[in-house]
Amino acid sequence: MSDTLTSPSQGRWIRAALVIFPAGTIVLGIASFGFWWVKKVKVEERGYKYALALRRDLNEAGLQRHIDILRDVMSQPNAQKIPAVAAYLDSSMGAENMGYQVRRTRFQQGDIELANVDVELTGKQRPREIVLLLATYGDPARTEAEGRSIAMLMSLAHAITGEAGTSTLRLAVVPFGFDPDSMDRFITVARSRDERFMQVLVAGGVSEDTLAALKKAFRVEETGTLITSLPETPDTASTLAAAQALKARLLKAVE
Repeated sequence: MSDTLTSPSQGRWIRAALVIFPAGTIVLGIASFGFWWVKKVKVEERGYKYALALRRDLNEAGLQRHIDILRDVMSQPNAQKIPAVAAYLDSSMGAENMGYQVRRTRFQQGDIELANVDVELTGKQRPREIVLLLATYGDPARTEAEGRSIAMLMSLAHAITGEAGTSTLRLAVVPFGFDPDSMDRFITVARSRDERFMQVLVAGGVSEDTLAALKKAFRVEETGTLITSLPETPDTASTLAAAQALKARLLKAVE
């Protein structure tokens, strides 16, 4: 029975391979990460330039257009109104119009399709810390106020598209007045992503009962979320002024 002998030259090749191949793998890994990072930066730059081209300054004509459309939409019976509001938000704020990836989370209540709709400017450093601008709708006694608050949110979204802060700025419209459970659904989805709401600004001058219900939904005593009710605006001019002030406030909150 003979032993298999390894020549000195074969041994050197084996030792070299053991050194070279892992080193090559590391180099390839570094190179792959470099290519991925450059591609990621280029995609972000293209996205920013595209969003910047879609950005529109706050103006009374644009705001009034949203108010008029929402007034017509929200004058319909609930079975048509609730899904129509979500559809208008989805189509108006999407990639081709305002540059956002719209999230439209659908659910049913009886025969009516409801949806929570939101868009965001994702934070660069603390993306899971959320500053939220919230507009609710579905209360038949507050249709005009709700329409103006949603229109303000949409105009603001158009004016800040492409901005980027340290934490995330999210803008959401939820049919809370029609289905109080819609807010719990919205919060549950966020918590499933390990997100934390730092501030919530509620547009439209909601009632004390609604504000109390929102504080309960966000579990403010447990989470430390700060909820602020913004005053109702009675007309287009005051809504525009409120939007201009709110734009600076929101961008400051996430910088």
